[in-house]
Amino acid sequence: MSPIAIFALFGAFLALVFGGRAMYERRRRDALQQYCQERGYRFERERPGAATALAAEFPIFTKGHGQTWSSTVTGTVGGNSFTAFEYVYITGYGRNRQTHKLGMMYWETPGTNLPRFSCGPEGFWRRIAQRFGAQDFDFAEDEAFSRAYELQGDDEAAVRALFTPSRRMFLVSAGPDGTTQRQHVAGAGTRLLWWRAGRLPGPQELDQFIADGERVRRMFTERS
Repeated sequence: MSPIAIFALFGAFLALVFGGRAMYERRRRDALQQYCQERGYRFERERPGAATALAAEFPIFTKGHGQTWSSTVTGTVGGNSFTAFEYVYITGYGRNRQTHKLGMMYWETPGTNLPRFSCGPEGFWRRIAQRFGAQDFDFAEDEAFSRAYELQGDDEAAVRALFTPSRRMFLVSAGPDGTTQRQHVAGAGTRLLWWRAGRLPGPQELDQFIADGERVRRMFTERS
């Protein structure tokens, strides 16, 4: 086979791959829009600048490069407004390039005054970082939570007071489906953010995702 023929076949293969991906994304977007119409929610394909406006409170929005905020679903559950969306950022370049996709929920919660905090799963590399001075508020009486999560914040006493035994138990306990999913939650003042690794779920799983997020909101703004 001639080099020209090989190049042509390779080009056709790339066109097929990227064309299929674009079709999948278009169908997924259309399905999410239909989902929102059926439930009285609002759907936005993109929301440029939204992450920048929240970066001061939530360091997750300062990580990496090539950040995008898309597939935004806004509505009300239990009388409380929410914003669910897919956030993507990239770390590294070339062979070390890695794309991080997150399914997130955000709330404005008037009447609350949360200390600025960030809580997320604690992995091997984070434990190593802590040995070199990275911040982590552990609870001597709660080994399960302390081993599972890294907790940080500006005011240690206020953050510790926020993370009551019931809230710590909530984060390490199994969900309704019997599985334990490590979660990320952060807050500051009237703002609360929750997310999981992976894409924003599609229409078939989005009801459950929103319900899970609503439980987090109630736990951190309505209970002690």
